[in-house]
Amino acid sequence: MKGFWEQSWSTVDLNRVSAYIGNSGFPPDPVMEYLKSRQVKTVCDAGCGCGAYALRLAVNGFQVSGFDISSAAADMARKLLESKGIYSADFRAADVLATGYADGQFDAVVSRDVIDHMPLRDGIAAVRELCRITKDGGTVVLTLDRTDEEYEREPHTVNGDGDYLFSDGKWKGMVFHPYSEEQIPLLVQGGVVKRLEVDSEGFLLFLSKA
Repeated sequence: MKGFWEQSWSTVDLNRVSAYIGNSGFPPDPVMEYLKSRQVKTVCDAGCGCGAYALRLAVNGFQVSGFDISSAAADMARKLLESKGIYSADFRAADVLATGYADGQFDAVVSRDVIDHMPLRDGIAAVRELCRITKDGGTVVLTLDRTDEEYEREPHTVNGDGDYLFSDGKWKGMVFHPYSEEQIPLLVQGGVVKRLEVDSEGFLLFLSKA
């Protein structure tokens, strides 16, 4: 799985990403509004990718750290924020199952479309790890994709846990687990779900750490 993401991010052109993002106003989205309502200051972007969302968090006043399983992605995120004049953000290459951060290091953790790209059992363990690095009373925000025509069309097998294992084509080596509302409680053991939104894109979970 790591090999798939390392290869994917190593082909991305930072200049194109930066040009695409531009210098927009980066208005806060519902996640950021929720974090602000809880007086969140420090945020970890778990699975930060190229850093686009970390940049948006930083512009909206959050102190940002981030990590990605791909070292190419983590390096790109750092360079992206520096290109916009933000030098305080910390990025590292790390596995979401073992981030290396201290217990309770962050007010909040945001993980967008990451947990659903892991086997179910690893996803459950990953949420535990994200809760570990979040302060007591802090917030963990997860977004999960729904399956769609493209996920179903690309060559894959499905194991006993319902994980899609892509065996060929452009997603060869990738894993995807389509979550249902009935499976959400598997992810949130040890946390209390304060808010759950379901839209056409998928699930948006706000967890409050006990």
